[in-house]
Amino acid sequence: MSGRRRRRAPRLLALAAALVAAGTGCASGAAEGIERPVERVLVVSLPYTDWATVEDADMPVLEDLVDHSAIADVTTRIGRRSATSTDAYLTLGAGTRAVAPAVDTAVAVEPEETYGGLPAGEFLARRLGEVPEGIAYLGIGAAIDANESSPFGAEVGLLGDRLAEAGVHRAVVANADAVEGFVSVDPPPEGAYARGAATALMGSDGTVPDGAVGRSLLADDPRAAFGWRLDHGKVLDAFDQAWDRDGRVVALVEASDLGRVAAYGRLASASQRRALREQALADADALLGALLERVDPEQDAVIVLSPVSSSPSALGLVALRAPGVDGGLLQSATTRRDGYVQLADVAPTVLELLGEPVPDEMEGRPFQVGTRDVGDRTAHLVEAAEAAAFRDDTLPLAITGITALLVVLALAVRFRRRLPPRARRLLPPLVYGALGIVPASFLVGQVGAARANLPAQAVVVVVVATLVAVAADRAEAWRPGSGPLVAVGAIVGLIGVDLLIGAPLQLNTLFGYSVAVAGRFTGVGNLAFALFGSATIVLAGLLADRLGERGVRLAVAVMAAVVVVEGLPMLGADVGGVLSMVPAFGLTALVLWGRPVGWREVAGLAVGTLAVLLVFALVDAARPAEVQTHLARFADHVLSGRWDTLTKSLGRRWQASLGGAELAGWATIGTAMATAGAYAALVAAGRMGPGATRPLRHRPTIAAAAGLGALAVVGLVANDSSVAVPLTMLIVVGPAVMLRVLAEDPAVPAVAAPPGGGR
Repeated sequence: MSGRRRRRAPRLLALAAALVAAGTGCASGAAEGIERPVERVLVVSLPYTDWATVEDADMPVLEDLVDHSAIADVTTRIGRRSATSTDAYLTLGAGTRAVAPAVDTAVAVEPEETYGGLPAGEFLARRLGEVPEGIAYLGIGAAIDANESSPFGAEVGLLGDRLAEAGVHRAVVANADAVEGFVSVDPPPEGAYARGAATALMGSDGTVPDGAVGRSLLADDPRAAFGWRLDHGKVLDAFDQAWDRDGRVVALVEASDLGRVAAYGRLASASQRRALREQALADADALLGALLERVDPEQDAVIVLSPVSSSPSALGLVALRAPGVDGGLLQSATTRRDGYVQLADVAPTVLELLGEPVPDEMEGRPFQVGTRDVGDRTAHLVEAAEAAAFRDDTLPLAITGITALLVVLALAVRFRRRLPPRARRLLPPLVYGALGIVPASFLVGQVGAARANLPAQAVVVVVVATLVAVAADRAEAWRPGSGPLVAVGAIVGLIGVDLLIGAPLQLNTLFGYSVAVAGRFTGVGNLAFALFGSATIVLAGLLADRLGERGVRLAVAVMAAVVVVEGLPMLGADVGGVLSMVPAFGLTALVLWGRPVGWREVAGLAVGTLAVLLVFALVDAARPAEVQTHLARFADHVLSGRWDTLTKSLGRRWQASLGGAELAGWATIGTAMATAGAYAALVAAGRMGPGATRPLRHRPTIAAAAGLGALAVVGLVANDSSVAVPLTMLIVVGPAVMLRVLAEDPAVPAVAAPPGGGR
């Protein structure tokens, strides 16, 4: 090794160490553990309720409970859609995102009931092979099949199985049936049975040993939705039977009238809908109060949650009261952000509260108590939810506006010779400003007055983008070739620094993630990954173009640092990002170094990608269990040789991104054919191949193009956001191409041509 390389290696190691140290120190504040084990866990379900509802309604019991609980928002989405009630309860029982079957979706029965005019026992005998005691879910077989083929691979009934193995008694009390006047037909009309709550605590055999879900829980009330309401006396009797017994117990009670009112809402006038909702909330609060009177706060834990949200852009609520918990915001290793947990985190939390191990098959992680010094916690969560809803509502308009701007700029660059000289002079600053929209879109989320105000946001974005454009234009005037470095470097630098300090700029911003629809709550989201990765590759090409050999070394160092920030579990923790960036960055580096890329290099990049991912996973596995992310599970699968689990996980991610196995397969074939066709076209044009007459000579451009192509293709597959990843990349790539075109045009003197004519 030369002396220069010996000196360079310690610098790179020092940079990596600094990033690791910064990431460790800047991660979300260490969450406090919960005192455990407890003897019993009560789960109270308040469907279609959020913190804004609690603030507006008269619910004194819940408000008092909140004062002595840790609270959070809970995301109620399964993949890209809002969870149905049964989706949510199946997820609660699996500890992994789950989907409801298409048949008998929410049909749970007691053996002595009738179903479709026949004794339910007859159906149970045919479906399950026996007539079990307790509650039975008729859709168990279809639910298992649906989840085995879903992108998430949930093991239905896993929580119930683990509780049964641990000797913990289980009970569910719920009935949200929603048909006006039961009609004895076979099968019953759609919606007649709404008892999906039973799936939260059932085992993989589809049964819950105790509780009640039959219509005996209902009382006739002509003023109530569908003419029924819960009979609280019977609900409490069923609960007492399960709760007042020796040994450990987990019981779920649903305030089912909230679900019934939600189903009836489309049939009622607006004023009547509000009146029914207010009454259901008051009744739910009264039921919660009666349940809490039966709970020992010194020995038992209470989880109050809303498994389904009131609208697609809303979040549910969750509150945890347990010994040692008194205030604060909840988080989990799944979200790593105070104030947010996921439905899949509930099952691991129940097991942890009881002192039972959490199985590896659960993707969720137990609740932890995070920040306590927040002030009005419910107001804080309501404000965040409103910002998320605003972001989701304005996203189409913002993307349309940015797309229109880029199209206009592209046309102006294409027909620049027809523009007057003064207008041509403005083209480079306008393109710099287009790149400046990216950092502006992240920074605007920190301006309180603009968080939910579209005109104010537009003003802030224009101001920040203008500042980036001015800085880049001044840099270009000072040293030709520096303008693009400043504009693209602003994107890489801002996202990198944001991840180092806990990713506050990602939350509820245009290219970050919305807490209402996100699959993640910290680290880097898929859109930000697309911008981060593409900007890094463009920056690498610019550095090599501007600085020659020294620039190549600097470009490789920047790409290595970005991979570290993207992949470390306490920073980006982005598996899909690492799977995409390492081969794309590696390909870019090989071309910049002048190395030919063949099958050996491709195989080396694949092995290197898995090695880097394994290193990050081992770092995660070495951390305390309560803060470990999904990367630790990856390390465990590799070290245990569970390759089938890994391949299934990648396959599900692939299908989720492309919409199913068949479509994913055709998309892969199409991508391969398009790549081969593009190569053949370049060979035919004399631009590539051994007989090339006009070979591509500008190595930084070739390197960037190759890296961006790899990032788009692998990112499409590895980051379950379908075409959003490659399309978002165009927001960086488009202006970069425009700057390249302008740099080669002597009619636009404001952008200098690259020095040296390429490497």
